[in-house]
Amino acid sequence: MKFYFAPMEGITGYPFRNAFQQCFPGIDRFYTPFLSANDTFSFTTREIHDTDPALNHVPELIPQIITNNSEMFVWAIEEMSKLGYTEVNLNAGCPSGTVVAKGKGSGMLRYPDRLDSFLEETFELLEQRHINCSVSVKTRIGIHDVSEAEELIPIYNRYPLKDLIVHSRVQKEFYRGEVHYETFRNFIDHIRHHLVYNGDIHTRDDYDKIIQMFPEIDTVMIGRGLLVNPALVREIQGGEPVTIHEIKSFHDTLVDNYIPEMGSEKNVLFKVKEYWGWLSKSFSGSDRYMKEIRKSKNLAEYRAAVRTLMANCKLERDDYRVS
Repeated sequence: MKFYFAPMEGITGYPFRNAFQQCFPGIDRFYTPFLSANDTFSFTTREIHDTDPALNHVPELIPQIITNNSEMFVWAIEEMSKLGYTEVNLNAGCPSGTVVAKGKGSGMLRYPDRLDSFLEETFELLEQRHINCSVSVKTRIGIHDVSEAEELIPIYNRYPLKDLIVHSRVQKEFYRGEVHYETFRNFIDHIRHHLVYNGDIHTRDDYDKIIQMFPEIDTVMIGRGLLVNPALVREIQGGEPVTIHEIKSFHDTLVDNYIPEMGSEKNVLFKVKEYWGWLSKSFSGSDRYMKEIRKSKNLAEYRAAVRTLMANCKLERDDYRVS
């Protein structure tokens, strides 16, 4: 089984990925939070840093691009190819309302004919410009209803995609409710591409359930589950549960990685506090101590608040489920 780490906007940039790989090796492939390909035909400084091969120390990294314009997409693919990347991933799954309103992310699924045209134009341009770079897609199964997947499957089958990563929910569900397992089975039965399962793997039991349901699957992508329990893949593979010492080491490494990149204590605090919104879920009784973490105004106060939380809270062993 291969394990992919799902991109999480604002969190899983290269300082996080490097810290994670150093402290919890076992992820086969990481994906960048989406890079925006737009009419400026340029990336931001953050995006340039995040895809710089010299700054990334992980087994494999795939840049993810968000756009609804094939010309801009192909420009971004070419730029990534110049950096040595041999695959890029199209974001057709982000459920954010602001993204969808622009017809990007899972908003691309609202009009299947436009998605079809986008992919057709993309592969024509790649061939015309002799750009040798594979394309994969991370997708949802529709906007409003699972029946929309019936239109998407033949569209994806028409193009030479390297991977199709499927989160089997529609956009309007965000991350709520049950994954539509029967629709994912329909993808297995009819998609001609290599399929990657994504969605609601928070515990080893979740993983075992997926593998029992879909024994054909040889790759899973995990996002939120790894933010809460960074040792999840190790546990899935039969290893020991995460320890407080490991969490502390990971946290300290993460802070050290952010300091040179973020440029100021204020920015570092913003990043690590954002991650604690996830990590706190792995500690029982963490709410009262999280108040001090959120109130901290400098790194010294922040580190003290984190030490207090770790000294007074136990790791949840039974269920890391994310609501």
